[in-house]
Amino acid sequence: MGTLVLSTLAAIAVSAAVLVERPRWEAYDRADELVGKAQELSGRGDIRGAYAAVQEALTIAPDDPRARREYGLQLLAGGKREEARRELEAVAKALPYDAGAARELGVLLATMGDVKAGVTWLRRAAKLQPTNGILHTLLAGYLLQSGEMQEARRQAELGAKLAPQVRLAQFTLGLARWKSGDREGAISAFNQTLALSPSDVPTLLCLAGVTGELHRRDEAIRYLQRALEIAPGNATGWTALGAAYLADNRRSEAERAFREALKLNPNEPGAKAGLQKLAEQQRRAGGER
Repeated sequence: MGTLVLSTLAAIAVSAAVLVERPRWEAYDRADELVGKAQELSGRGDIRGAYAAVQEALTIAPDDPRARREYGLQLLAGGKREEARRELEAVAKALPYDAGAARELGVLLATMGDVKAGVTWLRRAAKLQPTNGILHTLLAGYLLQSGEMQEARRQAELGAKLAPQVRLAQFTLGLARWKSGDREGAISAFNQTLALSPSDVPTLLCLAGVTGELHRRDEAIRYLQRALEIAPGNATGWTALGAAYLADNRRSEAERAFREALKLNPNEPGAKAGLQKLAEQQRRAGGER
């Protein structure tokens, strides 16, 4: 008889708990629907409607991580980075197995200048999704910023292997190889980047830099000329072209390139230094005569 009473009481307790939790579950379900609506509206460009949907979700379920995460992203889109950081940090801690929350927080922290903290969260994200090439690529990029070259290259190699058709993965691999001293490997990765994105100016500039370091000046000049055909307003590209011409002893062409750079950016330091070097060479040549 006692056992039957205890069983009945236990059943009543479970039923009561279900009745208490049910409104909470329903609130979370409704909040999740509103988050989905907010994401759909945001995709259409209806920022005001998306914000209203998230606010309604937070009113219904103020501690719903999905709603708070979407709110954090809206704050970020609105330029409120410190508020966004607080929201996304709370979500990432509440959802320790959510790779997306860790990734968003990691990227935000790194772009706000706290690269070390950003790397920590991106490492967590990469561990949660070990086959996600983009995560490994992002991690590699910030590891390069923090000077961890060996780990950066390992992550970049993995990212490019997992996402071979992604331009950022191949470009980051090129940077990691270049910074670790593997110039030929860097050229291979940058060429793969160009195969994916033939008009990619940063990749052309990097190829010019690597081939220039290898004293393959004709190649470097061709890459720079190609980059400037695509982006003639790139002052850095004109400065690099001037330096390549100067290294090849093509002084008149170097001077034209440096002056073009200064037209675009009167404060371009490399172009000023290049013209000064040309002037010094001309003075020495005049003195020798």
